[in-house]
Amino acid sequence: MDNRERVELIRRGNEFFNSGEIPKAAVLFVKTGYRDGLTRVADYYFFDKKQPLVALKYYRMVNRQDKVSEIFERMVFALGRLLGKETAPPMKVELPPLKVSPKLKILAEEILRKNQAAGEK
Repeated sequence: MDNRERVELIRRGNEFFNSGEIPKAAVLFVKTGYRDGLTRVADYYFFDKKQPLVALKYYRMVNRQDKVSEIFERMVFALGRLLGKETAPPMKVELPPLKVSPKLKILAEEILRKNQAAGEK
């Protein structure tokens, strides 16, 4: 799909979303890979419709690991309640090491040095 077609589909998806036709909007956002739209669809299902498993699918598409973890933690808590336990054990999630670009790291170090120098004066 070319850029013009993608922009038109995103625009139509936004129109569907704003008019409350969320499933139609979701189809277009998935087709175009429009992350902001997919996040709004996920938020709609999670917060407005109270359907976390539907929201989970969209959060995973846009790699919102914080929301995915939150939904999993709620599921573990609910399962623990069903099994008669008051609280489920906390879930530990191992994340891969954070990758930072060398240029960004150098810039951050320069800012820290400048702030330290300003604080010493």
